[in-house]
Amino acid sequence: MVSMMTLANQAVEPEPNQCAIHFFPADRIRSVGEDFDAVHALDQDLRSYYNAAGRDLAWLTPAHQLSIVTALHLDRRFSSSIQPILHDTPIERSQAVSNGPRVAATDGCQIEVRIPQIFMERGGLATRSLRIFGAIKHYAHGQLIASYSGFASAEMQNFRLKAPADSETATKIVEGAYSEAVGQLVDQSKVHFKQSLNH
Repeated sequence: MVSMMTLANQAVEPEPNQCAIHFFPADRIRSVGEDFDAVHALDQDLRSYYNAAGRDLAWLTPAHQLSIVTALHLDRRFSSSIQPILHDTPIERSQAVSNGPRVAATDGCQIEVRIPQIFMERGGLATRSLRIFGAIKHYAHGQLIASYSGFASAEMQNFRLKAPADSETATKIVEGAYSEAVGQLVDQSKVHFKQSLNH
């Protein structure tokens, strides 16, 4: 489900290169299956992979998410000259979809990228994928002028983890899929923001 909102009485949009960007991570990755009755338990697959690796791989902790997002250069993606501020406190879904800013509003432009949920999915014989849910809020002069929320996903091609030797490659695939999904969500939001702000 994707939602997009434009607020009435919009403030004049500030110059894009003046936008302060804030990023908020999820607390952890979860695993789900196509049929919950067949999977039996949330995170069953993750536990199986970690057992195969012989250790807890701790995929996509908040710190790992911030490291990956740093390489995405959110400032460039939003045409901002201000370095993004990455928050290490995880955000919950209810907080992510709320309209109020997570940080003190400024007199200029502020964008908050909130990613509260990360899911590793599988469906029968289909390629495993990684899906995120996120909400991106755009504020101007302390007022919310546009809001976008939805899902983005990336396939995890050639993913396998059956032995400790597979751990490094599997981890890179998981991290690469997360990077791709976050990039997709940001790009989706930019399209909706442009449409909403031009109306």
